[in-house]
Amino acid sequence: MSEEVLHCLLGRIPPMQSKVILQNHSRHPVRQHVYPGVIPSTSTSASVEGALLFDLSSLELKLLDYFEEEGVDYKRTDVQVQIPDVSSLDEDIQTLVTNNSNKDDNYLSSRILKTQAYIWLKDTAALDTTQDWDFEEFRRDRLDWYLQFTVKPCRDEAEKSIL
Repeated sequence: MSEEVLHCLLGRIPPMQSKVILQNHSRHPVRQHVYPGVIPSTSTSASVEGALLFDLSSLELKLLDYFEEEGVDYKRTDVQVQIPDVSSLDEDIQTLVTNNSNKDDNYLSSRILKTQAYIWLKDTAALDTTQDWDFEEFRRDRLDWYLQFTVKPCRDEAEKSIL
């Protein structure tokens, strides 16, 4: 969700749409860490707001998988997200959404897209499920530390491992 994290990890900020909704999921702090885990929820009213990234190269997807520890902490999973207001999209992203959407849907003010999300794979006991993870608090209080001590070192490791 953070443009700063994406830029540090990928070296650019890909086209993205914020405020997309993943229904029937919740996001909680990972205990003793500053990042969250997203898990399926039994509550039909649960949802997670996030960002949808477009035009990722295969190398960028490998970098994201490496960063998210795909297969260890998270599983990149097929999901459907809702874009609440398609008319608010800039023209380039609107074209990408139209080209990637289900041709059979007839939504006027919202669009459902198939995509992928990193879903928490480990035991939910590692999450503080009594509270939701707060992105704005993370940005305000922890982002600079996270960039310096997590994202940048991960990018450096990835360059040695997968680049």
